[in-house]
Amino acid sequence: MRVGEFLSNLPPTDRLKWERAYDQFEQAWHIACPYIDRYECLVLTENLKKVMVSRDSQMLWCIADSANEGICPLALTSWLVERHNELVQVVSATMGYPSRKVSSRLLGQHDVIYYDEAALMRFLRSRCVTYGVGGKLNFDFKQMEHHLGRELSRPEITVELRAFQWLGDNVSGNNELKNVIKQKDLTPGTIERLKVEMSSVSLANICLQKVQMSVSFILKSGGGLSTDQAGEMLLSNYLQTILSESPDSIPSATARAQVHLWHIDSFVKVLRQIINKNPLENMDPKYKADLPKDLEGALKSAKPHIPEILIEVLGNFAETRLTETYLGENYPLIDVLGTAMDEFDLSRDDAAAVTDNLPEGLLMKHWGMVYTMLKQS
Repeated sequence: MRVGEFLSNLPPTDRLKWERAYDQFEQAWHIACPYIDRYECLVLTENLKKVMVSRDSQMLWCIADSANEGICPLALTSWLVERHNELVQVVSATMGYPSRKVSSRLLGQHDVIYYDEAALMRFLRSRCVTYGVGGKLNFDFKQMEHHLGRELSRPEITVELRAFQWLGDNVSGNNELKNVIKQKDLTPGTIERLKVEMSSVSLANICLQKVQMSVSFILKSGGGLSTDQAGEMLLSNYLQTILSESPDSIPSATARAQVHLWHIDSFVKVLRQIINKNPLENMDPKYKADLPKDLEGALKSAKPHIPEILIEVLGNFAETRLTETYLGENYPLIDVLGTAMDEFDLSRDDAAAVTDNLPEGLLMKHWGMVYTMLKQS
């Protein structure tokens, strides 16, 4: 998702706050980027140094992380904190003030330096300038220095960034859920029933998002939960009573009836096994034929121009619709793919890119190989 798209989808009451925050983030990026060449021991590549975030950028560029695109906002944050701390250390030493520290988790506007040339000139004109004999200007630089010392006297910042929770990550591994609610394993019988009821990757993804949302709220309110008794609550009840979700927000009767809060870690492991399952596993063999050399070469050439969402469409359709042989293996693949893209609610631009770039001559029997080739890095 693009930054501008994300901002435009926010409720009007929140949009103004986030628009202002993003504008300052973009301005900081464009000012500081030429001076940032590394994050700790990692030297940024030339390509990363050239990136200038904008509203057309993917949201990935705005999420501080220790890998991939997230390195850039993480390096920017670290660089800004270092410059802040260097300046306040100089001010503290000059003014004789004791040094102070504040965690980035508790950082407020009053803890950061917010001062510019215009503010300095206003103070200079109103408080530090007098007219002497013959119109000579006298400047009180000592008073201006004390004023700057007071304005720039701020605590040093200790960076404590909460790791971003990516979909599919081990929820309680990173967030220490077990410190709030002692975790237990699901029984083997329950695990098997869960895998049968949520055999679809899309259903498991939906469920995992609900679980992660629950974990986030549990951790934020951890102090109010009893570690001995809170785990007895059903996850479905927590979603319904605490988070105001619908009774069927978890798409599995077994999960609604058997998964308690103390089973979250075990439940996440089951969901990840389902999500990482090969969607071609149960597909009828007639749809797994090898590609002719000419079509294989054409598909490799077209791959950079085909949107990645097609991989998910191919996998989902194979998992849910191609386990039986009701579709002929020599039927044109693009005709069936058009229906699959409509069911998946693909955007008009992505659907057009698939239709324009997918090689002609692909048949239904090539479905599995097309999925495999597009998924390969």
